[in-house]
Amino acid sequence: MTAGSTLANLTALWAARECAGVTEVIASDTAHLSIAKAAHILGLNLRQIPTTPTGALIQDALPSDLSRSALVLTAGTTSTGAIDPLAVAGSAAWTHVDAAWAGPMRLTRLSDRLDGIEKADSVAVSAHKWFFQPKESALIFFKDVEKAQGAITMGGAYLAAPNVGILGSHGAMAIPLLATLLAWGRQGMAERIERCLDVAESIAKLVNDDPRLELLAWPVTGVVNWRPKDASLFDAWHQSLPQALVSTTTLRGERWFRNVVANPMANPLTIGEAIKSVPL
Repeated sequence: MTAGSTLANLTALWAARECAGVTEVIASDTAHLSIAKAAHILGLNLRQIPTTPTGALIQDALPSDLSRSALVLTAGTTSTGAIDPLAVAGSAAWTHVDAAWAGPMRLTRLSDRLDGIEKADSVAVSAHKWFFQPKESALIFFKDVEKAQGAITMGGAYLAAPNVGILGSHGAMAIPLLATLLAWGRQGMAERIERCLDVAESIAKLVNDDPRLELLAWPVTGVVNWRPKDASLFDAWHQSLPQALVSTTTLRGERWFRNVVANPMANPLTIGEAIKSVPL
């Protein structure tokens, strides 16, 4: 466990440098900013790959030689929730999947949307998101645990046990997650994630059926992007919607609303009424 997915991504790429001798990080131009941070801190070159209109990495744009590369694939991009083509996992010296947002979908009936993730050398998940934990709670998984942990472990004469990873001292961040898993179990966790996905689809359907609105794409990981068809009304719509109902993002120079369904208690009827009631 790490104190957030930024540290999880940094830990994974640190292990990639030590275990696989990578000299560069290859990621999409929509990858989380923590990937660029990690590359900078670790002294690795960063090469960004173009993406589709919905934010997924374009597989055909990857370089042919990945023998010195850490390939970072995103499962659930920040702006649109897009999933990079996970079928290419395992094709580089090291493959890391930043599954901070969508990783827990692997526990659900929609787990096949993440097929290919099992071929990664490392996977990061933010427990703060679809494991419903407080902030500063994330997990990093390694395919070869012994090798990876051996590369990122350091001891000292004053330590009873060596430090594994970046942080030396840790808060008891595992306790809330353990309590949640004991209380809900795998089935309970999956049901709550699936509920979020159902709410997202309800919002998407409402937007799709409203002649005033435009849907970017059908949501695959619980993120819904939409906007008024008349772009000049964007600010008016934003002011008319209840506070905190939506956030905004910019995609290819154009603004979109963004509903991120992270709360299984969200009521799609309430959200729908709020959107329908906008007098524009």
